[in-house]
Amino acid sequence: MSTSIRQRLTYWLMPVLLLSGTAFAVPTWLNVHEEIDELFDKVLREAAYSLSHANHAQGAKPDSNGLALHGDGIDLVSQIRDPEGRILFQSHPFSPIPQGGKPGYDTVNWQNQAWRVVNLKTDKGLIQVAQALQERRETANEITLHLLTPLLILLPALTLWLGWAIGRGLAPLAQVAAAVAHRNPHSLDPIPDNGLPAEVSILVGALNGLLSQLDQALATQRQFTADAAHELRSPLTALSLQVQLAERATDSDRRAQALQTLRQGIARAGHLVQQLLTLARLDPKAGDSPLIPLFLDDLARNVVADFAPLAANRHIDLGLSRADRVRVTGIDESLRILLGNLIDNAIRYSPADARIDVSVINDAKTVRLEVNDTGPGIALNERDRVFDRFYRVLNNAESGSGLGLAIAKRIAEQHQADITLSDGDGGMGLKVIVTFPEIRA
Repeated sequence: MSTSIRQRLTYWLMPVLLLSGTAFAVPTWLNVHEEIDELFDKVLREAAYSLSHANHAQGAKPDSNGLALHGDGIDLVSQIRDPEGRILFQSHPFSPIPQGGKPGYDTVNWQNQAWRVVNLKTDKGLIQVAQALQERRETANEITLHLLTPLLILLPALTLWLGWAIGRGLAPLAQVAAAVAHRNPHSLDPIPDNGLPAEVSILVGALNGLLSQLDQALATQRQFTADAAHELRSPLTALSLQVQLAERATDSDRRAQALQTLRQGIARAGHLVQQLLTLARLDPKAGDSPLIPLFLDDLARNVVADFAPLAANRHIDLGLSRADRVRVTGIDESLRILLGNLIDNAIRYSPADARIDVSVINDAKTVRLEVNDTGPGIALNERDRVFDRFYRVLNNAESGSGLGLAIAKRIAEQHQADITLSDGDGGMGLKVIVTFPEIRA
């Protein structure tokens, strides 16, 4: 089960908050206890000095060796011993503080608990001031708690604020999701991107680009379906009429003529269906087939060989006049269809005894694939329109599907190539030139 972005952000941020709080609380706790110990140790020392001054009226100086600043204290207990160890003074009626073995600060077990003691030796005796360590810990803990109270309040508040901020930050995604959910194949309008964060705008831009491509693809498919239905209606009607004529023929000659016409109609319909299927396969701009390096001269040589029997049957001289060794990046099948359609058109519309030359030219800057024929050519005012689907040259007796050049142009666009028409060599016929953008090493 997948988790939401909100949950993921919460899982990632909560440990950060906890670690941050711990990183602040632990040093604070340690520092407060250390500072309290130092402060109270100083208090013990100052109290011992005060007792020393009170006990040394002759001005004897106490031996302060070993008295370092280490801590603090409250509720002090003090006593004074003479050089023989007898008690001269006690601040509280308790059992005597253990005499201790070293001057300065010491920790002793007294009254069933640990005490911090300062031992101050003078020429008049031993002065001791003690404080229970429990008192220190309680004081330090109180101070630490007061210092950390704002943090303890801040962490839950910060957690709630982060949850709210994450929700607000992810609100544009929910807005975009709702807008996408309302789209359908009949409603592919762009998703509004006004006021969206930059990161979400990038996503919306990509979605709008996808919606635009999908809208174009669906429009192309709808147009293709309408065109195909229109173009197939006439040949299918003609085939139906030819079948009826063949059935009604009373003699063998008329029946043979009707059947011949029927076979020609079937061939034209088959060619049209084949072209329609090719166009349908090329129309969706999916780019499923990868572009791979291939030798264009080898491809041209093979396609020319495939169409040689058809050209010979119509007494047309088809050949490869130039074949520079050159490699392009493309789709082998698509480029075969492109060149095949150009040669098929040249054969179809050229008279007997015409000449068709195919060339692969490498001029060090571009690669050109040329198909030059000596047929009737195409008028200048129609050269742009012949690339439209189902457009046929006016006053041309040869019937065709009107898709050959449209398919060739689509394949050229797929390979980032340009396809143009010009007069044939010597001003006769037609030359179709496919220019690839650059030589592929």
